[in-house]
Amino acid sequence: MQLDQLIKPIDQCTDEELLERLRKVRHNREVARPVAKAKAAKTEKKTSNKKVSALEKLLDGMSDEDKLKLIESLENGQ
Repeated sequence: MQLDQLIKPIDQCTDEELLERLRKVRHNREVARPVAKAKAAKTEKKTSNKKVSALEKLLDGMSDEDKLKLIESLENGQ
């Protein structure tokens, strides 16, 4: 069996068959891609964790007095 026997050429399709093909194409384009979404979320989580880790390292290196000054300046909006 050949491919051309399985699929009817577009020029031989009726209007209803053409509309059905368009619906299938549109549906295939709108299908959710869970792998891509999961990968994007994982990447975002990694960068977020790196930022938090860098902030924690920065705060660990500060003295208690410096931390208090930082908190006061943040409360005052400076």
